[in-house]
Amino acid sequence: MMCVSSVTYSIRVNGRLVGPIIPKRGLRQGDPLSPYLSIICAEGLSFFIKDAESKGLIHGSRVCRKAPTVSHLFFADDSLLFFRASLVECNQLKKLLELYKRASGQVVNFGKSGIFFSSNIPLILKDAICETLGVWQPLNTGKYLGLPSLIGRRKKEVFGHVKDKLWKYIHQWRAKMLSRGGKEVLIKAVAQSIPSYFMSTFLLPDSLLDELEK
Repeated sequence: MMCVSSVTYSIRVNGRLVGPIIPKRGLRQGDPLSPYLSIICAEGLSFFIKDAESKGLIHGSRVCRKAPTVSHLFFADDSLLFFRASLVECNQLKKLLELYKRASGQVVNFGKSGIFFSSNIPLILKDAICETLGVWQPLNTGKYLGLPSLIGRRKKEVFGHVKDKLWKYIHQWRAKMLSRGGKEVLIKAVAQSIPSYFMSTFLLPDSLLDELEK
C-alpha cells in the first residue's frame, strides 16, 4: 500500500515541471503496477483456501480417485472454486470470501456468478446452498475463452462446430483469386490454428480429426 499511496507525479509544461500531483483515486487502467497487485491479492485468496483445505474445513474435487484434489482455479479476474455440496463447507467458503473482501477491498459479484452441482445432489440441498451464497443463476455451461465449459461423452457433437468453422473459411477463400503462396499462408495461419487451439486443451475424436484433415 505504501507503493500505491506514496507515489506522486510531475508534468513538464513548456520545459518547466509542474507538481507534484498526488493521486487520490488509486490505480487506473494501464498502470504497470496494477497486474502485480492483482496477483498479490489472488495469492492471498489462494492461501486462505489452501489453509482451510489443509485443516479439512473444505474439500476440493478430483478427476479420479488417485488424482490430487483441486480446490480453486484462477484466470485473470475469473475464479473457479470447488467444494463439497454441504452447508458446512458452503458457510466456510463464504467466510473465506468475506475475509478476502475485508483484506483486499475486492468484492465478489454474485450477480455474475454461477454454481454447478453434480447430478446426485438433492434439490433441497441445492436450494439451501444457493440461498446461503446468494447465487441463483446456474453456471453457464456454454463457452469460456472460446472453449466449451463442460464436455459429455458425445465429443464429436460438442466439437462439430470446429469443422463447420473451418469449412466456412475454406468457402470464403474459394471466391478469392489467391496465389499458391497466399493459400499456403492462409492454411498455416488460419486453417491450422483453428483446430490447434482446441487440441491444446482437449483430445478431439479420431473421426473428427480425419474429417478436418480431408
